[in-house]
Amino acid sequence: MLMEIDLNLLRVFDTLMELRSVTRAADRLGLTQSAVSHALGRLRQALDDPLFVRGAQGLQPTARAAEMAGGVREGLRRISQTLAPAHFTARDNGRRFSLAAGTYFCMLLIPALVEHMRIEAPAVSLRIVPVSDQLVAALDRGDVDLAFGTFARAPGRFVIEPLFEDEMVWIAARGSAEARRPFDAARVAALPRVSIVARGPFDASPPGGGDERLIGGYADAAAGLEETTIVYDSYTAVTLVAATDMVAIVPRRLAERSADSVVALGPGGERSLQIAMLWHARHRADPAFEWLRGVIRGLV
Repeated sequence: MLMEIDLNLLRVFDTLMELRSVTRAADRLGLTQSAVSHALGRLRQALDDPLFVRGAQGLQPTARAAEMAGGVREGLRRISQTLAPAHFTARDNGRRFSLAAGTYFCMLLIPALVEHMRIEAPAVSLRIVPVSDQLVAALDRGDVDLAFGTFARAPGRFVIEPLFEDEMVWIAARGSAEARRPFDAARVAALPRVSIVARGPFDASPPGGGDERLIGGYADAAAGLEETTIVYDSYTAVTLVAATDMVAIVPRRLAERSADSVVALGPGGERSLQIAMLWHARHRADPAFEWLRGVIRGLV
């Protein structure tokens, strides 16, 4: 027998799964806490399951809730896309996008994107999350709409959309002795340095047993030398270089944004970064998503 359940109850369920709090869910949905509790009560009765129980970290889903979560979110997404207007009017649309970005993009792009949204699309909201080793699963679930990074390969259900290239350069602290010398690649390479190892991300649990690895990031080939300090991202490398006599290889655009504390000495090798957006192919027909990608392309 097909169960008839109000879609609004499923929206409440999906929000509670994400936030694990009646208070925060009520704020997100624009409802009172009692309305959210009432909706949860109706859903519990309809499904004959408590769905959530209180725990030390907030509401914890039952096994039944965890089993339902993915299907409910995907169903709501499909309904939303089916009913979406053929044209997207950014200024009046309350769409919410979740973007996965590392510190590189959070410095270079996100401030300009947020400022653009505040002026041109004040009803649109953005959620910025880190790029994790579960990015593939997050894109599949719809927890992340769009990711930024260097992606060499992705499963066929994803689209890698190139944005720009960035050159890798050596940096030293502004005001350091090395910053005042003519650039000599061999001499700089022999100095104490900060190396970046930012491999991945990889999906630890590929569905279907196939090769679901998402190849991205980059690693400093000098990692492992005795005079090397290893960090996980380029912004941390910039911060360390600015405060020490060490050097590092980072993207040029990041070095330029940090010009008050570091100086670009010279090329850090022949290889450049291929910067791209990554998104799920199911968004191809989504006018709101196409608008967002167009905004980003314009900003970079």
